[in-house]
Amino acid sequence: MRKKFTPLAFILATVVAPCNAQTESALDSMQHLQEVTISTTRIPELKSNAAATVTIIDNKQIEAMSKIAPDMSHLLGLLTPGMALSSNTTSSRAQSLRGRSALILIDGIPQSTPLRSTDRDIRTIDVSAIDHIEIVKGSTALYGNGAIGGLINIITKKNTTNRAIAGQTTLAGSTYNFFQQGKGQGYRINQQLYGKAGQFDYLISGTFGRTGSSVDGDGQFISPRYGLGDTYTTNTLVKLGYALSTKSRIELMYNFYRSLQDTKLIPSAGKYLQRPAIGVIGNRDPQAVDEGTRYNHNAYLKFTSRDIFKHTDLEAAIYGSSLYTVFDFRKANPAQPRWEETSGQSAVKDRKFGFRTQFTSHLTLSENAFAHLVYGYDYLFNKTAQPLVDGRLWMPWLRSNNHAPFVQMKATLWQWFNVKLGGRYDFINVSVPDYDVLRNKLSDPQVHVQGGSLHYNNLSFNVGLSYNKIREFQPFVAFSQGFSIFDLGRTLRAAKADVLSKISTEPVKTNNYEIGAYSQIGDWLQLNGSFFYTYSKLGSDLKIENGFWVVNRTPQKVYGIELSADAKILDNLKAGANLSWFEGKLKSASGEWDTYMSNISIPAAKLGMYVNYSPIKNTYLQLQYIHTGKRNRFTPNATGAYNEGEGIVNRINLLNFMAGMKLKAWDFSLAVSNLLNYTYYTPSSMLMARNAEYAHADGRNITLTATFKY
Repeated sequence: MRKKFTPLAFILATVVAPCNAQTESALDSMQHLQEVTISTTRIPELKSNAAATVTIIDNKQIEAMSKIAPDMSHLLGLLTPGMALSSNTTSSRAQSLRGRSALILIDGIPQSTPLRSTDRDIRTIDVSAIDHIEIVKGSTALYGNGAIGGLINIITKKNTTNRAIAGQTTLAGSTYNFFQQGKGQGYRINQQLYGKAGQFDYLISGTFGRTGSSVDGDGQFISPRYGLGDTYTTNTLVKLGYALSTKSRIELMYNFYRSLQDTKLIPSAGKYLQRPAIGVIGNRDPQAVDEGTRYNHNAYLKFTSRDIFKHTDLEAAIYGSSLYTVFDFRKANPAQPRWEETSGQSAVKDRKFGFRTQFTSHLTLSENAFAHLVYGYDYLFNKTAQPLVDGRLWMPWLRSNNHAPFVQMKATLWQWFNVKLGGRYDFINVSVPDYDVLRNKLSDPQVHVQGGSLHYNNLSFNVGLSYNKIREFQPFVAFSQGFSIFDLGRTLRAAKADVLSKISTEPVKTNNYEIGAYSQIGDWLQLNGSFFYTYSKLGSDLKIENGFWVVNRTPQKVYGIELSADAKILDNLKAGANLSWFEGKLKSASGEWDTYMSNISIPAAKLGMYVNYSPIKNTYLQLQYIHTGKRNRFTPNATGAYNEGEGIVNRINLLNFMAGMKLKAWDFSLAVSNLLNYTYYTPSSMLMARNAEYAHADGRNITLTATFKY
């Protein structure tokens, strides 16, 4: 039975604070609201000077969320204005940033796979390895291919002590509302060691965890299709640094991530708008293998030097990554055949190697005018394929070489007026081999595609102005461009033409306009608001055709607002709120903007609120509230069913709660997600309008965590 949102939740919601506020865990860390310095803009600067809307998810927030919902897609969905809630699955297809895809980075290493999207790039690292996350909204010219919705740079942890050895051990156990069938329990173990000896510093972190079977608010097993239940996760982070001198440093980072589902449940399809898809105990098909990310390796070797030349710093890095992720098993379906009418299970394999060289020159023009000039060169080699587990290739191995010189300048005049201007020129060559399209039906004509090379040359630039003389009103305006080879492999695997040159493979280019302001009122209140508008001549989302997702090439525009507030009400009480709303339209053949973009890209409005309170020293309480709006703008098709991506999305109201206490070196906490045990369908399951994916979200989940630091 569907549970109603009680009046108690509304009363609590009126006093809770924003998802992007600083999450503090004790009285001594709640004394003031601080300005935050970001580095993802390639020039370290205060967030309010960036001439863009920036969200910082700091270490305190990540620690708190790891106790409530230790999954990256949940964390970003709950804490990032402009991003939809998690689908509660391994897929992040409906989790766009301001209606478009974002470029996901780990310490600057691209996780996105533009040659063939995995929709898994958000879930490529465990929260235990993360120090903080920097999210720059809007298309950007700073990093090139893929950043048409913005950048999400995940910064890994590093040593923070001068002691030779220090560390912490964390143990956590969770249960779904004390579920009695023995399948709702999970656990997590994290061990960290870090320290410094002379010029050498290090950090080693290892995490292993397993979730129980996912259970909804009615005590029913949730369908395991793409599910996060019965999943074991392993993450290892190693970071080693050595100071060559007082000005130069070399650093090595390696991170390994694995997340695989191992369940005794099999999915039982639901009925859209009638009943949910559930999990039932049974035997899976003998051809099926565990789905999930079998491995994601990331590593870099970085050299930094201050004043390598006069007034000039250098950062140079080589990096590499290797990803293998397996999707769900599909039983042969005569009504909707694929893979030559056989059962199968597809995967994506991705390999990257690259290097970055960046110089930063500091220029003093006069006593009241100075500038920072960043310039350099990026190179990325990428190869990607989409094989089936049985060895057949659904998409052949594609190889790309991306060369990109760039320059970014920030000038400060009169110490309060900032001008930013930058550009990047990408040269991308993609090599496509001769290949045979894997037919859906054996009776379909065989298409043999003559391969070749695709060449993309693109100039992107950005300009921004910000004014910071008056702390209470710090406005900015900005224009930025972005481009993306949007899921090229999806287009190639469904080719109808026999020659590569006849296939539409143009990149998506976006123009992003934004106006906004930051405000600091005393030391107790921070405000931020912005309006944005983005246009693309070619579309950057997906549409359904004959049961398969294909790239929608219709012109698009997206526009919306973001508002946020953080307040220190008392020395031991912080609160605030954030709101994001945006809309997307398609241009029809008549030239009018009279068609809505799919719900996949344009989620309903989202309101986030929360409160942090420390009633006595070394104790903390946190209450978080999330509300999403309703979307019902599409009509059923001729058969009476909704097209995929156009389903009815109902409102959602959620409460999460956490309480804890610090006792010397110990930290004990109790966290409850979905406090009221609210039964609801996930936004993505509603909008997809698929019987197999029409699933409930998790019910009440209780987690006990103990951390010992030494």
